[in-house]
Amino acid sequence: MNIVSTGERSSNGERYRASTVAAFEAAVLVRCTGVCGGGGRARALGGARVRAAFAHAPSNLQPGVLAEFNRSVAADRLVELLGAAGHSASVHRYTAGTRHRYEIFRVLTDTGSNSGTGSGTGAFLDRAWQQGYTDLCGAPELPRSARQIRHARQLAESAWRGVLLVSGPSRSGSPGLRVADLETATVLIRAGRMLSMPVRMSTRPGGQLLLVMPQAAAA
Repeated sequence: MNIVSTGERSSNGERYRASTVAAFEAAVLVRCTGVCGGGGRARALGGARVRAAFAHAPSNLQPGVLAEFNRSVAADRLVELLGAAGHSASVHRYTAGTRHRYEIFRVLTDTGSNSGTGSGTGAFLDRAWQQGYTDLCGAPELPRSARQIRHARQLAESAWRGVLLVSGPSRSGSPGLRVADLETATVLIRAGRMLSMPVRMSTRPGGQLLLVMPQAAAA
């Protein structure tokens, strides 16, 4: 006999779904560090290089470095999401470039945390990405309950929140977002449809170009 009340089971389920949405947003942030808006060139490419497997750190980044961003708000958000999931992380800020100087915000994982090592955090994000990808893009023809639809919409919102945190406002006003890998572009296309955002994708050298209406993307 199940002695757990219906209300308690529902509450536990909602907490679990909320945690999976937060983990998925963290995964999107890491994967989207190579995304740039307005057709410009991204300066921090850490996430684009680890998009295929979070568990294998790119050779150009020191052990414990999870991602690099050119916006502090994205780095701070990733640290916040990881902390809520029990994975300690911190932001290291430094200046790069020669003639044209710019700031980079590097997210480092705490090797003494519950995650064990940076690769442990990477494996956690890899699982979160795979689950979120399945929930958003898998078998769309199958019927879904109202709860599943609500959860998928929350995942969709978190995906676009992540990519817009990374890309930031477009300087030229262009609605284009350059996404390095097809999986991430697919998630954003599906998420856009769930949010009634008109999104189009075209393949360009170096990745996919997503075109959205600026006012829809900011909603």
